[in-house]
Amino acid sequence: MVWQFFYLQNTTSLEEISPNRIAESIGKSVTEVNRSMSNLTEKGLLQYKTIVLNGEIEAVFDALPALERLDEIVESHSTVVQPISQNNLKDLVETFQRELGRLLTPFEIEDLTKTIQDDKTSPELVTAALREAVFNGKANWKYIQAILRNWRREGITTVSQVEAKREERETTNPQNITVSDDFLNAMDLWRD
Repeated sequence: MVWQFFYLQNTTSLEEISPNRIAESIGKSVTEVNRSMSNLTEKGLLQYKTIVLNGEIEAVFDALPALERLDEIVESHSTVVQPISQNNLKDLVETFQRELGRLLTPFEIEDLTKTIQDDKTSPELVTAALREAVFNGKANWKYIQAILRNWRREGITTVSQVEAKREERETTNPQNITVSDDFLNAMDLWRD
């Protein structure tokens, strides 16, 4: 709240706003307002400046450092988050529709977009989860989301990690397949 008063002072033609006036406006004590001003100054969100105006020295609090800090945060996040392009989303939706054998609902498309943008899941990983679901005979969106959730919990973020996990599972749990005697006898015929 205190910072907002100084921002208001900096952006309008209001005269200097004293800590007493701020305290009175927000229902706090002058001590609390001064403490807030000190904290904001220490954190670099408010800057104390002296300027000469008409031959008089004036003390001014500049609220712009907080806005500059916010700009830096926004810029750093915008460079990290690269939204999925419309072509990539279109390709992914087409892949889903081909694998599932039906059109996706608008809710599924929205969830798919959120999974990629908000959860920062790569489209390749989503496609791998889709193929896993189809392979297991459970080709529905909830099952695909469960696969992705399990992979996230296990720290799997790339398709190569999925393949490594699958190979590890196959080597630790070999499938014992029972073969009938008729099949074995038929195989012996081919050896002769």
